[in-house]
Formats: sequence, structure tokens, C-alpha cells
Amino acid sequence: MGLLGVAGVLVAAYTEPVGVPLSRPPTPHHFVDTAEDPAVVEGGAAACPAPAPARDAVAVPSLADARARCLGSARSANVGLAIAGKPTLLNLWASWCAPCRQEMPILDAYAGSPGAVRVVGVNVRDRSSSAAALVRDLQITYPSFTDADNVAAALAAPPLLPLSYLVKTDGSVRRLQDVLVFSDVEQVARSVATAMSS
Repeated sequence: MGLLGVAGVLVAAYTEPVGVPLSRPPTPHHFVDTAEDPAVVEGGAAACPAPAPARDAVAVPSLADARARCLGSARSANVGLAIAGKPTLLNLWASWCAPCRQEMPILDAYAGSPGAVRVVGVNVRDRSSSAAALVRDLQITYPSFTDADNVAAALAAPPLLPLSYLVKTDGSVRRLQDVLVFSDVEQVARSVATAMSS
């Protein structure tokens, strides 16, 4: 192999892959990170809700067939079963979405406030390693599902982010539309209370 051949191999070996700008989602073949153990790459993410025991299980009807992986775990779960039986604010987000990054700390503060419903994130159209890095950077304590594009499809979610839905105890799901991006805890509480009473 000549000098040019060796140089070509070295350049190919040390060239960094071109990153995906934060202003747009990654292409579909980048959605799932399979090269690393999620527990290592995504460490620090909160545990997702455990599905109800089989004898008591009644999945949220619109999410009955939706499966996703809990951020930080290699196992997938039935999302409809995992969130069943308890009022839950589902928030669809991505690490490349600037409004999502602004809203997540507000949702985290809401989740820790008295009288709050459970908050569960649904990371869509994203790299799970990027999602986990954002969760760590923002110190988000509520759990998130990842590799969850089928959850967005089951909700018939429009192609915009962030999106929030309230899942009631009876399994009904309502999109929270009164505020596009939450800017304070009181806004979240009012929006949830309005959806709970309707």
C-alpha cells in the first residue's frame, strides 16, 4: 500500500461523523442507539412507572398497543399499561427542540409541587443518548420513555413539539392546548385542572 493509500485509511479512520444540527430532528436511521448499553449511556434517568399487575391491568385504550423503552433501561414496556390507573401528564419532547428544553424544568418543578399529577416524558424523533444527556444536564427527575414514535402515532400527535396530554384515571386522553409551551408551574397546574374537570 502506497503512502497515499495509508493517508486515505488514516483520514477515514479519524474523521468524525457529521452531527445533526439541534434545529432539526435526526434522520430516521439515527433514532435508536444500539451500539452502547442504555443503562450506561443513558444513566441517571428516572425509572418509568411499572405496569399494573396483570390481574388489575386495564391499559389506556388509545395506548394499549404502544410500546417504548424507558430512558436508561434496555427493556421496553407497554406504555398504556404503565401509565394506567393514575392521572398522568404525558409530555412529548426531543433534545433538539428548544421550546422543549425550556419547558422541561417547569414540568419538573410542577411534578414536585403539592397536588400535581404524575408527569411522564415521551421522547420522540431523537437519539436516546442525546435525550439522556439533556435529562442529566437539566436535572430532570420525572421519567421518560424513549424510542417512542409509536406513542406519538397512537395519540395522533401533530408534527410539533412540545406537546402535552392529560391521561385521566378512566383512560381518556386529552391534549392540553390552552398553552403551547408552559412558562411557569401555575400554568401547568391550571391547564391540568381544566382538563381534569372536563
